[in-house]
Amino acid sequence: MNKLNILSIVFILALLFISCQKKNSNDQGENNIDHKKIYEILLNDKKYDELYDHLQMWETKEPENPEIYIAYFNYYIHKDRFSGVSIDMERKGDGPTLQMNDPKTGEIVGYLNDSVVYNNNDIIIAVEYLDKGLSIAPNRLDMHFGKIHILNEIKYYKEAGNELYGTLEISKIISNNWLWSNNEKIEDEESFFLNCINNYYSFWLNEQTEESLNQTKQCAEKQIELYSDNIFAYNYLALYYTVKSQLREALKCFLQAEKINPNDCIVLTNIGRIYLNINDKQKADEYFRKVLQIGSEQDKQYAQYFLNQL
Repeated sequence: MNKLNILSIVFILALLFISCQKKNSNDQGENNIDHKKIYEILLNDKKYDELYDHLQMWETKEPENPEIYIAYFNYYIHKDRFSGVSIDMERKGDGPTLQMNDPKTGEIVGYLNDSVVYNNNDIIIAVEYLDKGLSIAPNRLDMHFGKIHILNEIKYYKEAGNELYGTLEISKIISNNWLWSNNEKIEDEESFFLNCINNYYSFWLNEQTEESLNQTKQCAEKQIELYSDNIFAYNYLALYYTVKSQLREALKCFLQAEKINPNDCIVLTNIGRIYLNINDKQKADEYFRKVLQIGSEQDKQYAQYFLNQL
């Protein structure tokens, strides 16, 4: 091989080396990009067009990363959302509100409440992205809760209830081995999960639509089936029956809760109230006096109030 050919080969190898080094340097640079941080900045700055482009790029780089699908969820939730004022028959939340009175009678006829309005079509797409994330990481509790919350916000109570029902089933399958944002492990997972879902029962009961109430019943019954020693679901199922004026059924639920925890003053007080409402004053007296024996000062004041009505 002549000297010229040797020099040519050496030159080509040098170019290849430089090219590979440059590629490795670029790859390392790309790998060091904090995609989540960029997404958070763009979302906070409401730069939605740039954010969408970034999410598409991020997805091509890390398609198995659940954080991408939470980011898509938040993008679709926020991009067409706006705040406004609604006129309602009830005061909602703890934010600023204006009471409206009849000028003649002075009676309250409504409230002006701060409200958030969503684009429902965007919400459906957002939920689909959460479903995609959950197919990768079914034990990401933040995604399950995010889905339930937003479905409740747009009054898709049945869909929210179905999601909670399914999440209850998953909780047993994975033994409550839940993760949160960034795949961080939750401490005391079962208690955390069961305590958090009480908020959904309260929300549905307060809404008092037929569909929202049905979700309370469906999910509370499922929770009792899976977690028979946890009294919360018995309470909420009893409250469902109370709202439906089925006091005997409500009483059965409260009595089951009492068997699990005979010293729970909320349960005992509710049992006393049911007996009072069905005009069994002797049993009502019995339960209110139990509260007087073991309750806190507040529990005792509450029980005494009802005893005074006997």
